[in-house]
Amino acid sequence: MQSSWRLGYTSYMPITKTNYTPGQYEPSSVVETLFVDRVIRIETAVETRNFSDTFDYTDMRSVTATYALVWLGTHGVPPEARHGRPMTYSTPCSWHVPRDLEFHEQFAWVDCTNMFVDRNGYRLAVKLDGSHGLFGEPLMWANLVAWEAYHKAAAEKRAEELRIEQEARHAAEEAEKAKRAARHAKKVAKEATMKAETEKLLARIPAKGTIVTIDGFTGQIFWAGCSKYYGKWSARAGVKNAKGEVAWISADKF
Repeated sequence: MQSSWRLGYTSYMPITKTNYTPGQYEPSSVVETLFVDRVIRIETAVETRNFSDTFDYTDMRSVTATYALVWLGTHGVPPEARHGRPMTYSTPCSWHVPRDLEFHEQFAWVDCTNMFVDRNGYRLAVKLDGSHGLFGEPLMWANLVAWEAYHKAAAEKRAEELRIEQEARHAAEEAEKAKRAARHAKKVAKEATMKAETEKLLARIPAKGTIVTIDGFTGQIFWAGCSKYYGKWSARAGVKNAKGEVAWISADKF
């Protein structure tokens, strides 16, 4: 997510909420002013969002999102994690239950992007009026410093945890690679040993053209060699009798 500060630490920026008649784009006469003396900052960010107005299909596009950082006070509804930020709604939901808030819960971002004015039934606008530190309650500014420090420390802690997780994951991957390499090397070594031992048995087989009798079968050796069958090496000789019949005889028979 690319972000840029529009106004940095600025000042008094009330959020104006203009309500719309459901199903129409024409504003109604109901206009609300929200978070008066409690809007701290405005931030914009280029994000990829779903433009599907019914959410029954996906239509991902880039949009310049607008966020307003507001003070919720010492009593209210705790923020929710959305868009990678602690977020709040412009108007509390009916099912939310307010409570006393810890200092690190007292600030949240309001999404003022206005993607679905018709569906949501309202439009949010943020205006600038005043200078940083010259509006609002002193407690707001004091708690803002504590809030920023808290979340900065939390972000640093999470970044460190992610770094440790990544290092552990990388170490585990390298260990698994080493295990696979060791297993492969062991397999190759075992294969080479089995093949070498099998090749030694070839010395027991007489030269080609030799007439031999093995297990009652008499014939002439026409082939001798090593082969692998179902993962096992064996040394064999091909013996053909006067009738043209062939017998494959293991080297340990000689």
